[in-house]
Amino acid sequence: MDELKLRVPFNTKISFLITILGVILFCFFVPNTKPKVRKLTADVVTHAVELPQQMQQLKEPPPPPKPQMPVAAATDAEVEANTIDRTGFDTFDKAPVAPQAEAIPFSAVEVKPVLLNKDVVKMDYPELARKAEIEGTVFVRYIIDTLGNVGDIKVIKGVHELLDEAAVKTARQYKFSVARQRDKAVRVVMEQPIRFTLNK
Repeated sequence: MDELKLRVPFNTKISFLITILGVILFCFFVPNTKPKVRKLTADVVTHAVELPQQMQQLKEPPPPPKPQMPVAAATDAEVEANTIDRTGFDTFDKAPVAPQAEAIPFSAVEVKPVLLNKDVVKMDYPELARKAEIEGTVFVRYIIDTLGNVGDIKVIKGVHELLDEAAVKTARQYKFSVARQRDKAVRVVMEQPIRFTLNK
């Protein structure tokens, strides 16, 4: 056993030398191989295609101009000439005052308006409507402002244009007490029927 341990380094060296010699002999005796060159089996055919007449007339666009290098100005006057004018933001015009939104008239209020001049209002019956014996009820809608005056009169259900115009003229004469909501005078919408009848 001791002899084997002593001979291990020797045997290792011998086997290493034998391996090197075998590789050298293999390189000497193996013939050199050259790569085989493959030839094309089919002929390559090229076709020349003529461009259409329109494409032949096309010209190549010119190259873009080269950017100019900045050059220092010689004088202050040249600098002023090439300087962009200042914008006029030094002074600002006053913004227009937005119109105040008109208050939407109420349709129901705590204190309703009362017609004050009922006995004074004169309702004219159009003569042509009287002769044609046209009668009926015209429904008008109007707004009573904070002073009790009537405005924005519209006919919402008419009978005839003669009676409709007479109803608008009649409503324009009305004068009301002021409508109030939470002890504040407010505008209110009113609808009213105006009756036209013939005395037969």
